[in-house]
Amino acid sequence: MIKPIELITHPPFNPIHDKLYNPFELLEHFKPENALSLPATPDFQCFLYFHQQGGTTISDPYAAMMEALHDTSVVREMNAFLKTEMQAGRRPVAIMGGHQEPRGSNAYCEVARIAQKLSESGFIVVSGGGPGCMEATHLGALFAGRSAESLTSAINRLAEKPFDEFPKNMHHLIGKDGRTINEDLLSDLHAWMLPAWKIANELKDQLNPLNRSLALPTWHYGHEPFTPFATHVAKYFLNSIREDVLLTLASCGIVFSEGRGGTIQEVFQDAGQVYYRDKDNKAPITSMLFLDSKFWTIPEVPDGKLHMPVLDLLHQLFVVTGNMTEEEFKRYIRLVDDAEEVVNIIIENAPSASEVVHKLTRFGISNINSELMAERAETLVSQRRK
Repeated sequence: MIKPIELITHPPFNPIHDKLYNPFELLEHFKPENALSLPATPDFQCFLYFHQQGGTTISDPYAAMMEALHDTSVVREMNAFLKTEMQAGRRPVAIMGGHQEPRGSNAYCEVARIAQKLSESGFIVVSGGGPGCMEATHLGALFAGRSAESLTSAINRLAEKPFDEFPKNMHHLIGKDGRTINEDLLSDLHAWMLPAWKIANELKDQLNPLNRSLALPTWHYGHEPFTPFATHVAKYFLNSIREDVLLTLASCGIVFSEGRGGTIQEVFQDAGQVYYRDKDNKAPITSMLFLDSKFWTIPEVPDGKLHMPVLDLLHQLFVVTGNMTEEEFKRYIRLVDDAEEVVNIIIENAPSASEVVHKLTRFGISNINSELMAERAETLVSQRRK
């Protein structure tokens, strides 16, 4: 059923945000027993406001200024958060993948295990913060320090049908002008969100530093709700800011799991950053790890899936052009098939603390003692090895 929505005349957000969001701040007023409660949340109000103001083609100068102030302040607070994490020895690794990946699939489970192990090894995982493989990233981090069995149990709860797959047609959730809402789709979305909300709510008072993760979602794709498993949420209005920030932050590597258009875009955005690295100053190569080697190399569909064989093209881009040696390509552009292998490669190829700090100065992250950061990072890695 299509219902009208009132025009939001005043920004439903603080444009000078003094901290990153936490999931329960954005989901305030979400009621597990009320399938139509989502529009009352601050998160959904911002989504409506963004689209009612024209989305990326905003016409009201005041609204444009408020959204720009908001996004700038979120970047500032994200910098402060990452500086604190890096001073504690926790370096950022990004995990990319499809938003439509079903809960409980092989790819979903493997991403969750990778994120759990990376978090336990002294890294902070970062993702776009949406459904699918992004949700799995933050679920894994949330269970860092807990047993593999407890993570599997949580995945099984999430994968109960019909909530295993993200609901279809969510791009029709609200009208193009943000003035109508489809309540049938809204109920489907609430039902899909509820299992994750319950798990996150159960664990929110039991968290420790290992469980911290950073999500970078956007209200441009507000019909794809951010995951409540992320402990820190840097949510933006402008998707272009978010994409560039997400890729550049991943100074210790990016893991690419199965995906389609958005993931392939991220692969080649990252490839562009690697290709144009500052070779004069010997900038380190950021690892690009491709999870499920068959998906990324075999053009046929022996398993019934569409495959994305990008490795040959990346070899042409990096090696044939002389941007990398064959040895560098084999070391940093890798096909991987299990979680332990991913973690070992990330640790092996991680740039030095001073190189990480230097790369992130473009975001204003500075005044970090790289020697102390390196010492603490090694302590975290060695604790995992025991």
